[in-house]
Amino acid sequence: MDTSTMLVKPLTCLAVLIMSIGCNTLLHAQAVRLDKGARAIGVGGAFTGLANSSFALFYNPAGLMLLPHREVSFFYAQPFGLSELSDFAIAFADPQTLPAGFGAFGAAARRFGFELYNETAVSLGYANVFERRFFFGATLSYQLFSIQGYGNAGVISLDVGILALITPELSLGVSALNLNRPSIGLSNEEIAQVYMAGLSYRVLKNLRAFFDVEKDVRYPISFKSGMEFDAVPYVSLRAGFSTEPQRIAGGIGVRYAFVDADYAFLTHPELGFSHHLTLSVRFGGTSESAQEDFERLIDEAFELKPPIKEGEKINLNTATFQDLMRLPRMTRTLADRILRYRQEYKRFESVEELKNIRGVSEALFSAWRRFLVVEP
Repeated sequence: MDTSTMLVKPLTCLAVLIMSIGCNTLLHAQAVRLDKGARAIGVGGAFTGLANSSFALFYNPAGLMLLPHREVSFFYAQPFGLSELSDFAIAFADPQTLPAGFGAFGAAARRFGFELYNETAVSLGYANVFERRFFFGATLSYQLFSIQGYGNAGVISLDVGILALITPELSLGVSALNLNRPSIGLSNEEIAQVYMAGLSYRVLKNLRAFFDVEKDVRYPISFKSGMEFDAVPYVSLRAGFSTEPQRIAGGIGVRYAFVDADYAFLTHPELGFSHHLTLSVRFGGTSESAQEDFERLIDEAFELKPPIKEGEKINLNTATFQDLMRLPRMTRTLADRILRYRQEYKRFESVEELKNIRGVSEALFSAWRRFLVVEP
């Protein structure tokens, strides 16, 4: 092994320590902000305007209200291929346990670094809704910074966020990290505050765009943008870009049953590639039903479907999109599939044919059956 190779690890460790400690203080740490979740990283980190995953606690806690089911996610990365910068996180989101109207909660833990320098944090988050289309959330975290030979110190930090559904396709989000301006070390240095604003826009049924503006008080404004394309029902392709520094991102997500697996890469102009992995497990619904339930959350927020009344009947052979949307638990995706099925086969011969359509479960069919008829 040559000398240059032997020096890589010590120099890397030294660089991390230089970023984290000063010469005249016992402990002089600055939190290292790294994005979490391969899906968000794959779209350039532009996730503030939607944040509909268990990693909402790291972007915008208000996004917890956009999850239809409980979810736990595991994240791992080695930025630039360096084990000294290993980054691990686990996040849990629960929109179902609290009584109706009492919101959603989440929890997360993360660890970054190695034996000479590391950061560990545990977080609790809460979110709720007001005026149907507006959500708010907060995350309370305990962050512990440790430097070998210097000791360790911890702080409590507060993050807050809001999210608004402007139209069924457009959402806006704003969040502030370390809002309480916690300080650490003998010099009482403040942990840097970060302010983020973003939007998410559903351009097409299977294409979503993301845009973020981020301001870390230590650095210039960073602009982030990305796209997510559902290439086929169970596969999503992602690409993104960010500035300060200029970075290119991309990734892929695969969904099967109740499990999602996501991969993302991120480039750095000097340091090279980083690879990121996330595995998510959903409780109470499959990946397909989760997407449909997410659409239903949006529909209900905008009251797009006046509920059908007892005794009313809808003829499957003449029903319009809006007619179908009046059925209980109907989503735009399922309504589209029903209309495409009718177009392909010319007409329905019986109501039971709905069971042939992907996504129509026995429970959904039972909820619709009394409202449907088949007539010429």
